Amino acid sequence: MIAALFAIALQSADVPAAPAAPGDGQMRVFDMLCNRLFPDDAQVEAAMAKLPGARALTAAELRIYLKDDPGRGWDIPMTDGSRMIVTIEAPPYHACAVRVTHTDGRVDERAWKRLLTAAEARGGGGFVAVPVRSATFGNVRSEISGIQKQRPEGGAEALYLFRTTPIDPVRHPNYGVELRMVRQLIVPAAR
Repeated sequence: MIAALFAIALQSADVPAAPAAPGDGQMRVFDMLCNRLFPDDAQVEAAMAKLPGARALTAAELRIYLKDDPGRGWDIPMTDGSRMIVTIEAPPYHACAVRVTHTDGRVDERAWKRLLTAAEARGGGGFVAVPVRSATFGNVRSEISGIQKQRPEGGAEALYLFRTTPIDPVRHPNYGVELRMVRQLIVPAAR
């Protein structure tokens, strides 16, 4: 049933009944995979295995997104020519991310806030807003916002929205804005 709900969420990313708000499909997929199935990696993997068109990333492709961190990922082609990339990073920074490449960088901020509010309620509350910040990595700049909390047993939980853009779009014409939604669980250090 969860795989069917996920398929419906993904289909709604490409076939809106009405003019969809920016980022609507990505938010639906992120909510289903990262907020409802994750951190159960097996459930995420099972949902991805049942999704027509989803393809496991090769080790080389996965390195593009996770660098040297362990994990797995999938590529889902979108009808508009962009790609949705789903990654699961293994602990100690256990993270579920849904990226969409080549976007215009817009997302319905009110819908994103509603998604965060619902995730916070499911997570038992106690989250605080992360001040918007920017960071530059090589040829790209990321704007990062979200919510986070310290967990009672140690570690932390966070939900982030990254907007990553090339610093010089003229020099990188094939690289559009990437929107990345992340749920991250930091495992407490062993004592």
